[in-house]
Amino acid sequence: MVPVEMEESGKFIVEGRGDIMRRLDDDTAIHVLQYLDTAKDIASAAAVCCSWRRFVLEGQLWKGLCIKEFPEVMRFDELMETDVMQNNEAAGSSGSSFRQILLREDRIYRNLFCELKCEPLLEVSCIKEAVGASSTDNYPQESIFQTLYPRPRYSDEQTPSYWSSTGERDINVPETLTYNLTSTLCVVHEVHIQPFQAFFQTDQPIYSAQYVRIRLGYSIMPSKSRSVVNKASQCIPAEEYLWMYESPKFSMEQVDSIQVFKLPRPVLCIGGVLQVELLGRVQTQAIDQLYYICICYVSALGRPLSNFKLHIHGKQNRHVLEFQGKRAPETVSEIVGTCLSSEVESAGSGWHLFAERIRHLRVSRVLRRNRLLLNALLGNIAVANLLLGHEDPEDSSSDEDTAEQDNEGGDNEEEGDVDHGDWSP
Repeated sequence: MVPVEMEESGKFIVEGRGDIMRRLDDDTAIHVLQYLDTAKDIASAAAVCCSWRRFVLEGQLWKGLCIKEFPEVMRFDELMETDVMQNNEAAGSSGSSFRQILLREDRIYRNLFCELKCEPLLEVSCIKEAVGASSTDNYPQESIFQTLYPRPRYSDEQTPSYWSSTGERDINVPETLTYNLTSTLCVVHEVHIQPFQAFFQTDQPIYSAQYVRIRLGYSIMPSKSRSVVNKASQCIPAEEYLWMYESPKFSMEQVDSIQVFKLPRPVLCIGGVLQVELLGRVQTQAIDQLYYICICYVSALGRPLSNFKLHIHGKQNRHVLEFQGKRAPETVSEIVGTCLSSEVESAGSGWHLFAERIRHLRVSRVLRRNRLLLNALLGNIAVANLLLGHEDPEDSSSDEDTAEQDNEGGDNEEEGDVDHGDWSP
């Protein structure tokens, strides 16, 4: 990293080694670092020095990374922490209390991101229990509770276990199956559904649907009322749910096998309720010529958050995220070790994307006044000029002069000096 200094001539010269970010105003430095978009990059930036650590805190980079990959995180209105002593001073009453707030949020969002990025549990379904179905043809023999078993529920394996809707003449009448997940905070990757093949009927028809849609959210109905509804009608009115996420429609095949419906991205389910919407009927029953949908198995692939708890308060449904884990590492070396071990980096991410996004800023000229400083920060003057764009011939010549001076400074560097110019998160 090459520090520079402004002379009366308006050109920058090399004066020694140091932190070029200190030459930028705080707002510009934070703005630049906010384009780091991986856990490795942010953890590395926080480990550079105290001033970079402060930029990471004030820029709320961990929160931004959580929201970028899991937009549902924006739903949290408040943060809580149960295992760390809380500061009793009012927020903003002093510099130290404000810093404690920044440290707490950084710690919570850093731990949250690490949990959100964990691999899903492959052998265990995230579905805890069945809540209800939009209709049931023959309760309880054909209720939604029969869909929780990957194999026939009964030991003789001759008595089928499946859910069946009521018969309809209109093929467009939808059906829904609603389940509680194992946690009120759960990352869902995909849903597995198996249509039911009626092997006891002529031609052994398969009562699948045409399309499937997945919803994630929670019920705003009191738990006592919800249990009464379950026993009476096996369903809760649609208006009693608040859905945080709704997937696109997936096509379902009319085959007797488990079908995997992978969500476009892993989704954080806030509230712990999953609903499967079945759209379009394809199979009639010979005895009454009505269309039915029958499902024999539903499961969800994902992972519950073990160190976090959700609280929903008041009529306005304020979402409070409570961190219940152990105290997070505070030193920059511990932060780097924790984050690098919890994330698998994809090819092409990191510094190259960082530089590419800086290049796009040249259109708005947001970084114009700090252009030469950023050239030195990026290390390669020619590349930096390409990234930030040439504004005029004088600027171009100034950059070339600065490049020559950088090269001269590099030739005269004493042995033993540490060159941070090639640092990249």
